[in-house]
Amino acid sequence: MQDDLKQEINKGESKTLELKSELPQQSEKYIKTLVAFANTAGGKLIVGVRNKDKAVLGVSNAAVAADRIATTLSQMCVPLLTPNIYRETVDGKDLVIAEIYPGATTPYYIKSQGIEKGTYVKVGGTTELADDAQIRELQLRGASQSYDAQIYVGQPYDEKAAHALCKVIDEYRRQSAEAKGNDAPAQKVTPTNLENWGLLRRFESKLLPSRAFMLLTENPFEFAKIQCAQFKGTDRVVFLDRREYSGPLYEQIEEAVQFVLRNIRFGAEISGLLREDSYELPIVAIREAIINATIHRSLQLTSAVQVALYDDRLEVSSPGALFGSLTLEQALAGSTALRNPKVAKVFEEMDLFESWGTGLRRIRESCKKLGLPEPEFLEIGDMFRVNLFRAGLGSSDLKPAVKPAVKPAVKPAVKPAVKTAVKNFQGKPAEAQMEIMRLLTGNPSLTGVDLADKLGVSVRTVQVHLATLKLEGLLEYVGSARTGHWVINR
Repeated sequence: MQDDLKQEINKGESKTLELKSELPQQSEKYIKTLVAFANTAGGKLIVGVRNKDKAVLGVSNAAVAADRIATTLSQMCVPLLTPNIYRETVDGKDLVIAEIYPGATTPYYIKSQGIEKGTYVKVGGTTELADDAQIRELQLRGASQSYDAQIYVGQPYDEKAAHALCKVIDEYRRQSAEAKGNDAPAQKVTPTNLENWGLLRRFESKLLPSRAFMLLTENPFEFAKIQCAQFKGTDRVVFLDRREYSGPLYEQIEEAVQFVLRNIRFGAEISGLLREDSYELPIVAIREAIINATIHRSLQLTSAVQVALYDDRLEVSSPGALFGSLTLEQALAGSTALRNPKVAKVFEEMDLFESWGTGLRRIRESCKKLGLPEPEFLEIGDMFRVNLFRAGLGSSDLKPAVKPAVKPAVKPAVKPAVKTAVKNFQGKPAEAQMEIMRLLTGNPSLTGVDLADKLGVSVRTVQVHLATLKLEGLLEYVGSARTGHWVINR
């Protein structure tokens, strides 16, 4: 226990740890830290350690100090906080530790200062006064509500827009199923589904739109947009290209992904008889970073999601720190906390997002697979940022990104492994599968509909062939139906 505590102390102050050499006489100086812990991710206040050099000084009368913290906290903080206050001995010296867990009835604040001037949050290793947007978010969190679930006041229900959104979701589902070689869902999405998912809400027997519904249709929110820019060099000085995308959130994501793909390099390597094409950054990582930024952003802050491309990196910044009690360590380990659960639900139905907290892991794995440096995940003030670092493809055939031609001028050779695996199939199926492999080698983004059109067969027939090739381990689909692509395995 002592060794674990010493290791924790040696790491220094953070979002969840604050060190004090002694208990300040002015109670507010440490009570605001405990309030901030309760409003954010929880944490420990350790008294008896000097932050500057992590020296263990000890507390002369630890029992009195512990009682003082408990009494002062109960008198000064509302709602009532119930900390775990205890003593530990390190290097023969007594320390007092006040451990606060993330609160369920946020916002917590110093009673004498009121909610506006007495609510504090942790931003990195500092304790800061919460602004209006943060207080509103804490109030919603304390009421177990979300911003995107609230009724959009003054806007009547638009049945036409509801049916249009249902068709969009159906189309995403169809393309996702097709890309995976499956049948499209037989059940179509209806406004009833939208109501069940919380996008439409009933008030006095009338349907009304939520903010999530508006974000996915008309989107009247000024800052619910994505700003994209390409810069010369490694800082924000000289613009080479910039765009701003508004409208429904799913459209913004598609536009932003395409912006990045247009402005990064696309290269080729010759491996045996086969020319293999690839972007310098993995599409999976680009897509996940932009989708996560859109889903998890704070919609109460007056700033947009920003996608910035530099000579050395892609930087995706999302307004709002990690939501609720989530820490960066927990997020990287797979934990998740949804700031906008209604938007997330629709994106999950569209196969653009999955709620198991695997997004950051997929970003890391896809970069590692391509031999790129480890991505960075940063909390910078009231913002979350992902940095994907660019690197050459190890090929002299690097050039500005252009999509592979649908009809290559020269038919690519089929890999020997493909020939070996399909030679046991009989007649036309083997020929069709060879042709599918050839077409996907030339353009990995082809859909089942595209392949059916080129082969002159039904989509269902193509789905059977794709399923067979996947079963043989020759083919796999990476990413979403909208931005993913086929990968031919050796």
